[in-house]
Amino acid sequence: MKVVRIYPKTNFHTFLHSDTLWGNLIYAYRILYGVDKTSELLKEFSSNIPFKVSSIFPFEILKNGNKKFSYYLPKPIMGSNIREIQNPEEMVYMKEFKKIRYVDKELFEKYLNGEIDDNLLFERFMTWQSELNKDPSERNIDIINQNKFNYKTILNSTFNLHNSIDRMSGSTLQAEDRGQLYWEEEFVNYGNVLAETKDVVPGVYFLVDAKDISLIEAPLRLLSDIGMGGNRSIGKGSFDFEIKDFSFNQPTKYNSYVSLSLFQPNQDDINIISNDNIKLFYNIITRIGKVGKDFNLKFKEKNPVQCFTEGSTFFVNHYLNGDLVPTAVYNNNHKIFSNYLFFGVKANLRLQ
Repeated sequence: MKVVRIYPKTNFHTFLHSDTLWGNLIYAYRILYGVDKTSELLKEFSSNIPFKVSSIFPFEILKNGNKKFSYYLPKPIMGSNIREIQNPEEMVYMKEFKKIRYVDKELFEKYLNGEIDDNLLFERFMTWQSELNKDPSERNIDIINQNKFNYKTILNSTFNLHNSIDRMSGSTLQAEDRGQLYWEEEFVNYGNVLAETKDVVPGVYFLVDAKDISLIEAPLRLLSDIGMGGNRSIGKGSFDFEIKDFSFNQPTKYNSYVSLSLFQPNQDDINIISNDNIKLFYNIITRIGKVGKDFNLKFKEKNPVQCFTEGSTFFVNHYLNGDLVPTAVYNNNHKIFSNYLFFGVKANLRLQ
């Protein structure tokens, strides 16, 4: 397994789930090697998958003393029964706890190995936060250090206000006797060179499981220059990157898998997970992409796809597969695919 660390030079306009990330890589591959080579590559996905990618997750480089990488992964969606809230103060802590989307790699591996679950982590979180909320003179630093952990909430976006420009006059476009203003979303939490501090370098990363990592190296070099995601024409989504080895401390005896990608089950997967004895804990998201000028088409929406989100857990002993889903057609018979292959890691999750 490899990790691709991305150091953004600008904000990203697009949130890079695994389907969008894979689509950008295939788009760059098509520019570099042409339609025929790309068609050959896509055919391989039906039998011997050449590569799989996770979604994008945050990481940080801590520059205090030795350079240390801190990777964050989706907190597994669990079926743990957290005890009932006993007072309004605990309700406040619970609301904050439920905002946690990502935990650091060390804590994620404790989930994988059955050393912790949401119930235990909430008690730890509440102990830490209640001690932190005391007057500084009354705090027990040992209790804080024993219970605190690294986490992140959702990667929040920001919105920038823009003018529509009249291309004939070069002035602000006028319609219905008023100027045309609009808002555009950007993900600043990805980090960029302007967000660095003397102590922390922020970035994002994704994981790759590939027969040959060179399949994505050239497309990544191209994307680093032209940008990844939307608004590339105005400089959004450019980045530097590096590829390194990566591994998890996964259990030898396991009872489940945790998904690190968006995932739509194929028919064989459905036959497995539809069994009443199989436990699943998940969120569902509907994905609607767009296809347009790169295929000489007017922009139009792809067919919607419902899929499991990152962090979904499946209590199965067989590795799931997922699928490439045809979501649009151009020139009457050429299919455009979206990637919903399963990128999962083994786990021995605690059940209550």
